[in-house]
Amino acid sequence: MSAGAFVVKAGQVVRITDIEGGQPGDLVAFKSTDLSVKLSQARTRVENGRIALTAGHQLWTNHFPPEVMLTIIEDTGGPHDLLYPPCCRYALEKRFGVSRNGCLENLVKALRKWHVKPHEVPDPLNLFFCVAVDNKDRMRIGKSASREGSSIVLKAEMDCVVAVSTCAVPLEGRKNSGYRITVSCHPAA
Repeated sequence: MSAGAFVVKAGQVVRITDIEGGQPGDLVAFKSTDLSVKLSQARTRVENGRIALTAGHQLWTNHFPPEVMLTIIEDTGGPHDLLYPPCCRYALEKRFGVSRNGCLENLVKALRKWHVKPHEVPDPLNLFFCVAVDNKDRMRIGKSASREGSSIVLKAEMDCVVAVSTCAVPLEGRKNSGYRITVSCHPAA
């Protein structure tokens, strides 16, 4: 239940590893030279023709014409959801009876250096989070395919500010765990 934010230069690679497995989280991104240009869940869904992403898919911006921000070049724990907004204190209290900060508050705290306000945080790529839509158009959360050491690797297609949060939603039968994040200049890192 923490978050971090960092700059990733075009061509660099971000590896996010689920240390213990089954830990959902959120990833948001902003163009480093213009924070009003940011990840768009809707544009990303449309351009990929999918509600969940894995290797080979791209994350797109919210402006016109849209641009690719990040490309998923490797994935051993997906798919990763594009339907849910970040969890927040309100949702945790209403749905789970838990009084603590959620991903939204943690992302805002991590992005403090860039002066990002809560309403400026885009809906995320929900990491290691499985959601399906049934035949009555209801969303259902499924069991994560992520196991201990599963990872997603993204290549930056532009200079970005990236923020990642581990989800604070209570997990049945276990405690929340963390991610290991590395940024490198080469995909084999």
